[in-house]
Amino acid sequence: MLNKKIIAAALAISGLFAGATASAQVYVGATVGQARWNMDCAGTSSCKTNDTSFNILGGYNLNSNWGVEASYYSLGTVKASAGGLSAELKATGIDLAGVYRAQLNTNWGVFTKLGLAYSKGEATASFGNLRGSTSENSAQVMAGVGVTYAFTPNFAARAEITTRKVDFVGSSGNITNLNVGVQAAF
Repeated sequence: MLNKKIIAAALAISGLFAGATASAQVYVGATVGQARWNMDCAGTSSCKTNDTSFNILGGYNLNSNWGVEASYYSLGTVKASAGGLSAELKATGIDLAGVYRAQLNTNWGVFTKLGLAYSKGEATASFGNLRGSTSENSAQVMAGVGVTYAFTPNFAARAEITTRKVDFVGSSGNITNLNVGVQAAF
């Protein structure tokens, strides 16, 4: 089901590219960083609450301040164990957000975004030779703030912090994501 959503998002993003004009309204980018999961590790013998994350994004600037942005993201995998029991949680998804931008000077800009994230949370647990897994899809609000530094009018570095909630069977987790990367406008 999530694969169909990813394909639909990719088609929507590619539709933005097809309608692009020469005024640098469409942009694409990629970021990598660290996702920190808000988890309680009490009672565990080992607990890892952060992992590498990444985003692949595309956006369309409606004017100099407002735009829309879609992305595919992976928030990594976190692990915990206690005795012979071990568990892993991972999250991936797509989001669509409205973006407000302010240009501070020729090179520096700031942005904020608010939108909807459609996440797939997967949980796997094992005890000895027994292993089980489950997943849950959910749609939650996502929010973010960031900064850009333009090297040229069409190429910029990008850093952002986003937060979203991901549902798992019987629980949910807030995940804060700090990523850096690049974006190119067309």
